[in-house]
Amino acid sequence: MAEVLVLGGGVAGISAAWHADRAGREAVIFEAKQRWGGLLDHFHVDGFRFDNAVHFAFSNNEPYKKILAMTDCISHRPRPYNYEQGCWLKHPVQNNLYPLPAEEKVKAILGFIERPDQTEDPNYRQWLEQQFGKVISERFPARYTEKYWTVPSEQMGTEWIGNRLYRPSLEEVLFGAMTDQTPPTYYLPEMLYPRRGGFRTLMDPLREGLDLRTGKKAVCIDPVKRYVECSDGTKEYYHLLASSVALPDLVKMLAGVPTAVQEAAETLWATSIALVSLGFSSPKAGEHLWFYIYDQDIYPSRVHAPYRKSPDNAPHGCSSLQFEIYFSRYKPLQLEGDALVEHVITAVEKMGLASRSDIVAVDYRILPYANVVFDRGMIERRDFVLNHVRNCGILPIGRFGEWDYLWTDQSFLSGKKIEEELGKL
Repeated sequence: MAEVLVLGGGVAGISAAWHADRAGREAVIFEAKQRWGGLLDHFHVDGFRFDNAVHFAFSNNEPYKKILAMTDCISHRPRPYNYEQGCWLKHPVQNNLYPLPAEEKVKAILGFIERPDQTEDPNYRQWLEQQFGKVISERFPARYTEKYWTVPSEQMGTEWIGNRLYRPSLEEVLFGAMTDQTPPTYYLPEMLYPRRGGFRTLMDPLREGLDLRTGKKAVCIDPVKRYVECSDGTKEYYHLLASSVALPDLVKMLAGVPTAVQEAAETLWATSIALVSLGFSSPKAGEHLWFYIYDQDIYPSRVHAPYRKSPDNAPHGCSSLQFEIYFSRYKPLQLEGDALVEHVITAVEKMGLASRSDIVAVDYRILPYANVVFDRGMIERRDFVLNHVRNCGILPIGRFGEWDYLWTDQSFLSGKKIEEELGKL
């Protein structure tokens, strides 16, 4: 019997087991895949290393900052860009309209001045127009929403926003329309990335010494008898169970779930990612650490350069780019496999990022879970499901376990919550 059983070997699961171990409790991690790490993991293609989508480390909380201090990291200043119809604009675009033609800037500024009054409980589209005006909202964030979140902005709530979108003053909008010498307004002054070994390396100091068992996929949970049954037929009894399994999947495993909870869980959904990763024999593919694409006829919504995060991610003299194409039950992939790879390579040349002839490594893969989608009313439905899970004596942790828009440091703190539960045993 495990004193503490943790489902999932991502950052939240590693954090939970590590904090349990530090508290003198015996913890076991079951990871369904053959490698631990979850979204923090990476893969190799012909000498190039690619993470599972873009990752950087940052935090204002002291416990996670102490973890970051254990790893030799490269410091990056966040300077993302935006690509739209052949034009490159600094991020955030609402502060950096300078490259646009004069008549387009005038329309955008007038729209900003005439933006509608604030209303209670707006949907995301209304919120955007209240912050940026109709012209900027329609051209940039609303269009990007359909690429990244896969649904129109009208269908989304606003609970996830936090400080992710910068709200400029009129003076900032005017200044950014007249010059490209604008100050940085990204919500973080610094982002870190391990000098060697990829992003998962950050968890290596915590992973060391833990009882982590890969290839252990949970298929059934009996919260009354307190055991987890795995796909290999084995059962593990527990005193305390923490789960980073995606909340809708966890509900399907649980015995004795009321119909109302099942139905609420079925309404929860997340986006998936198709990743197209390219390695180049040339030394400088693209000019930016990462950037966003607004054009609807270019399917990727976000692109980053792993070799710029760390030279250790690519062979000497080479470079790399990774493209993220989001899809969901409401917006299927328009192209798949080789056809999507070819589409991305065509976009690489169209955007002037690199030459097709320089490509020496190609990878295409699907990540089933990317971002929890905050469609209208999701919070109430999610909390209803979470209450049942917690009443079963299970601690939900992590981005998909808690079904929230958690960054890496927040997922780490989510795992740390196990300390409170251990005090109740």
